[in-house]
Amino acid sequence: MRAKAVSTTNGPVTGAEQNGIRVFRGVPYATARRFAKAVPPLAWTEPLSCTDFGTYAPQPGHLDHALEESCLSLNIWAPAADRPLPVLFFVHGGAFVTGGGADYDGAFLAAHGSAVIVTINYRLGPLGFLQLHRHGLAEASNLALQDTLAALDWVRANIANFGGDSDAITLAGQSAGASMVIALATLPQAKGKFIRALALSAPGRNIMRAEHADDVARRVIDELELSRDPGMIASVPLQNLFAAVEQVGRRLADETEQGTLFGPVLDGMVIPREPRDVFADGMLRDIPLWLGSCRDEMVMFLKSTPPAAMIRTTERQLRTSFGDAGWERLLSCYRATARPDEDPYEALLSDAFWHRPMADLARLHAAAGGAVWLSRFDHRPSLRPFLSQGPTHGADNACLWAHLPDFIDRPILKRKGGPMTPGDVEVAARFQADVLRFVTAGRPEVADVWPQFAPGHEPLALFDQPSRVVSLKDGARSLVWTELLAQSGTPAVQPIAKSAAVSA
Repeated sequence: MRAKAVSTTNGPVTGAEQNGIRVFRGVPYATARRFAKAVPPLAWTEPLSCTDFGTYAPQPGHLDHALEESCLSLNIWAPAADRPLPVLFFVHGGAFVTGGGADYDGAFLAAHGSAVIVTINYRLGPLGFLQLHRHGLAEASNLALQDTLAALDWVRANIANFGGDSDAITLAGQSAGASMVIALATLPQAKGKFIRALALSAPGRNIMRAEHADDVARRVIDELELSRDPGMIASVPLQNLFAAVEQVGRRLADETEQGTLFGPVLDGMVIPREPRDVFADGMLRDIPLWLGSCRDEMVMFLKSTPPAAMIRTTERQLRTSFGDAGWERLLSCYRATARPDEDPYEALLSDAFWHRPMADLARLHAAAGGAVWLSRFDHRPSLRPFLSQGPTHGADNACLWAHLPDFIDRPILKRKGGPMTPGDVEVAARFQADVLRFVTAGRPEVADVWPQFAPGHEPLALFDQPSRVVSLKDGARSLVWTELLAQSGTPAVQPIAKSAAVSA
């Protein structure tokens, strides 16, 4: 059934009504020329039908019919209510090169959480992250992050007309989207526009240094043979542009320590400071923060062909920090304490690249007076690729967006959903309830069940069967890390501005 038209700052939109939820898909929030900053779309007067997801952001597998200027849209699921509802503003992941809001159907969360759910598209790959402004080829940097900020501004200006509370927005994201959320939360332009933040599986190295981003841009220009006329990059066919990026990525994986192409960039303008420094300074102490990861994050990347560049990059950085003897000591400890089904090498890399950086950020926020909760998703969903890879990267995300008792299809990533087991339903229901409680009440669980993270008291919530809370400091592995960090003179909470961002 068609929903009534809703007014927006650009023009009226109509959606559909499904089981008491009003759904608006593909609502334009901005438009942008290639390598230009997003601007508001042209206004319209007749109601715009918003019943289908908008155009995917150009990405591998979706280039033939991609429309660059029309990919900046968002989707809204709004339950009926007699009061303005809190808003979950979700930024998708996909290694900064794939994905889109269409992979996340928010109808189930909206129906069960008394919250308005918003998912967005933003520019991906070279269109959103190739830093050309220092080459004089773009008017701004961090275009994808600016797209996300434009979407947030649109939601702030319009969500009340959809039943949402513009003063109760929670920023949320997974993987690359979590990196975007952490960066976005610290921007001066975002101050006062959200009240909470949720980051799931944010990689340890969230911010790319400007010098590396400049090197990537130069390499792409050279690969396209445009060094004599680099301005032509604005009109290169998408297929050629993305093919050049792929070639540059393969070389970078072998030739540089970063081994990655894209991510938010510490440019001194859009991102003026390293986000972790902003958290440490207490600038966000009034923002409740939930940081989560999956137990076996690195399995997916170890099993990729070839293994992801972050694998050898992480090992190399550990050897540099602790020496070969320190690396062997760490690996020996993980072997001695491994579960029967655990790969010690994978567990060590997961801790180094994913879990420990999240704990470090939690420590920074807590020490500055902020409320923060830390979690790990240990349940293996009965869905590919988790059936063979365990609770690897994205396991929590699959359960968060499930329509119990079924996992949903992911059309952009071409992943099928399917029926859930009773165990899946139990863990997913708990996870969804905690997320919705965080969005609506500012804390994921009652205090005596899952206390917030605090200096000297570091609880870690494990989503599994049964779900439980453990101490992050317990165990031989934590002791070895602490001793090696002390011996190397490396601070327990390490700045990461000089490392490149990697995500998926």
